[in-house]
Amino acid sequence: MTAIPQAVRHDRALNALRAVETRTGVRDEGGAVRPVGPEVAHLLPDGGLVDGTTVVVSGSTTLLLALLAAPSRAGAWTVFTGHPEVGLAAAADAGCDLDRILCVPDPGPDAPAVVAALLDGMDLVVVGPRTALLDADRRRLTARARERGAVLLVAQDAAWPGAHVVLSAGPGAWEGVDHGAGHLRRRSLTVYRTGRGSAARPAALRCTPVAAG
Repeated sequence: MTAIPQAVRHDRALNALRAVETRTGVRDEGGAVRPVGPEVAHLLPDGGLVDGTTVVVSGSTTLLLALLAAPSRAGAWTVFTGHPEVGLAAAADAGCDLDRILCVPDPGPDAPAVVAALLDGMDLVVVGPRTALLDADRRRLTARARERGAVLLVAQDAAWPGAHVVLSAGPGAWEGVDHGAGHLRRRSLTVYRTGRGSAARPAALRCTPVAAG
């Protein structure tokens, strides 16, 4: 009997693992990656936002906008749902294309249906703190994003079952002359990452999502 080379055995095992991850929803094969800015790309396992995935961003609106800026400029249609605190001026300052941004400040009691409909037609759907959802709604919306190939970005503190990547902004500091006490040059954050698949291993990462003008 001819022995199977170790490299071949490794490839077969890796392919079998990927197949299992795809069937269970841990891995979403075929999703295109939307590149984000270099200042935040290292926070995401694939270096960008993967179509069909759910990404939780908590603790920093600045970080959220930094993740959206490059995809927006590249042509992605973005909608903010239940997140009236995000102003268009802040989005513009972050580099987003305002011509491709919509806002639904208060989706009301039909929030699950509203978000589901937006996932059918938009590329990036942001779910803010004023979007009232149950855990069952969150699971269904995660599945719908996967089916429609949209990116669901969650800006809520509540746990989101099935999220692929969870980014939680921790302590931040201004950097510049005299530790930022003089001329403020940039804002740096510590971001804690968890999630599923390639993001399953917890990590604490530093990023600079915005520079002072």
